[in-house]
Amino acid sequence: MTDDEIYAQARKSYARLVVFTNEEWQAFRERTLIRYLNRKEHFLRQDAVCLHCAYVAKGYVRHYYLVEGKEVTNDFNFEHMSTGGYQSFITQMPVRFNIVAMEPTTLVTFNRSTILDLYERYPNWQKLGRLVIEGLFNRKTLREESFLLDTPEDRYRQLLQRQPFILQRVPLVYIASYLGITPETLSRIRARK
Repeated sequence: MTDDEIYAQARKSYARLVVFTNEEWQAFRERTLIRYLNRKEHFLRQDAVCLHCAYVAKGYVRHYYLVEGKEVTNDFNFEHMSTGGYQSFITQMPVRFNIVAMEPTTLVTFNRSTILDLYERYPNWQKLGRLVIEGLFNRKTLREESFLLDTPEDRYRQLLQRQPFILQRVPLVYIASYLGITPETLSRIRARK
């Protein structure tokens, strides 16, 4: 994709939430950068401060924690989603997790001063920021509730309902980790379905 195609895709994706004027969009475009990640290249590493967040134009990233030397998957961000260490981005404190590209990935990145300036100057950017954070909060709340209240089978079923494409793109070992189960347990659940 060309830069123009990447930005056109991002604008169209954001238009599902907020329709930007040409001036509002140009202010964003002038202060953002396109970044390409190779498979297994990190966007953010544990103990770093998140200086940039991003719109995922192509590919996907996986969020994971290192727990006793083992990678524990916490999230996936696919095309048309945002990614970053939001708490660190806001507080400028280090993150405790990693974000790694799982495929060749194209991101539109922006720094904290850019987004704060856009919020200040344009109510539509502030509205988009609020809607993105509300969506993130909703996803995190549903995940937390699911871990507390649902069986592993229910978590798997819900994941397939929300993201039916996930089995075609994400290795089962990472899906199992995301669901909080072993790969063997996931195999048994899939065999029963």
